[in-house]
Amino acid sequence: METFVFHLMPYRDVEDITEERSAWPWVEYDYDPQKGSEYYQEYLGQLEYADELGFDGIGVNEHHFNAYGLQPSPNITAANLAARTEDATIAFFGNLPALRENPIRLAEELAMLDNITEGRIISGFPRGIPSEYFAYGIDMEESRPRFEEAWELIVQTWTAEEPFDFEGEYYEYENVYAWPRPYQDPHPPLWMPAESEESLRFTAKNRVPTGLVFQPVETIKEKFNEYRHYATEDYGWRPEDEHFSVMRAIYVAETMEKAREEAEPHLRKFYQTLTAGVHIGVAANMSGDQTFDPDKWDQYVEGLQPHGEFAYNYDFEDFQEYGETIVGTPEYVAEKLEEQYEEVGGFGRIIGQFHFGDLPNWKVKKNLELYYDEVKPAVDKIGDVNP
Repeated sequence: METFVFHLMPYRDVEDITEERSAWPWVEYDYDPQKGSEYYQEYLGQLEYADELGFDGIGVNEHHFNAYGLQPSPNITAANLAARTEDATIAFFGNLPALRENPIRLAEELAMLDNITEGRIISGFPRGIPSEYFAYGIDMEESRPRFEEAWELIVQTWTAEEPFDFEGEYYEYENVYAWPRPYQDPHPPLWMPAESEESLRFTAKNRVPTGLVFQPVETIKEKFNEYRHYATEDYGWRPEDEHFSVMRAIYVAETMEKAREEAEPHLRKFYQTLTAGVHIGVAANMSGDQTFDPDKWDQYVEGLQPHGEFAYNYDFEDFQEYGETIVGTPEYVAEKLEEQYEEVGGFGRIIGQFHFGDLPNWKVKKNLELYYDEVKPAVDKIGDVNP
């Protein structure tokens, strides 16, 4: 099994959300560019360090108007990492084509990165969570057709052997034939997280690897089995481990007690403040409020989606039990990853969130070192995908 190091790059200096203090888009906070600059350098350095250690890949993503993640353009993050790293695959676990006014520009930038890195790019195209559509003023009901049309246009831009015209519902172009062409043939590998039947069918039909984030083991098993069913019964092919990825928040320490002591406050910050803040903002927008209204706090909380509610009521034991976090000794972490592999029917990549909330730099590096030295050798041997 491969291990990728994923980073949200949050803005850490936000206080806990309360009935009096707004959540997403964090309008009651001042963005300090000095701190932001320091965070970027620290976070990029952590991903660079993961490459130096020898992790198989590093992951970036996209969020908007958000303290939860400071990457409105993951292509810029990846370009910086292309110069900082030598061996690790750079994986886009979030790059949102449905938000682009011009998906061809996205195709061109990714082709550039694929050339610059000599083929170290995985291109992940999720449909995106509601807050991203609220930020850009795009109707969420348009998200799926816009997404699928942009996907088609990007792949055609990468692979067309001659200039083509494109006429869709949302995008229309003439004489498209982009340079540079992708380094990888026919293009960077694609990846798409999927939960709904429509998304699972889309990925299975197109033989695109899928994955799940922030879900308990039981849900992951259910969705992966659904994907396998569509692939084998409806589209005539059999998925292997390489077609599945799972994301987990991971922290490794010398003892179980020390691991919990070092990780728990930062996990609480990640879930109860940053994650729940986004979900409460989504609930506010879903109720028709473009800005946070403190008088409607109870209404927003009642409107939380299941994972938002789970995050808002964060409990360390619950998250460990569901398997969304794996915090413990090297032996415990390796054992839990193998258990989850068996329970869900296999996956080829663990996407480790080794930084979360306001976890300080020294803990992140310690976490990466212990995992690489004492967990990864065992994880490498799990399943059919071996680095």
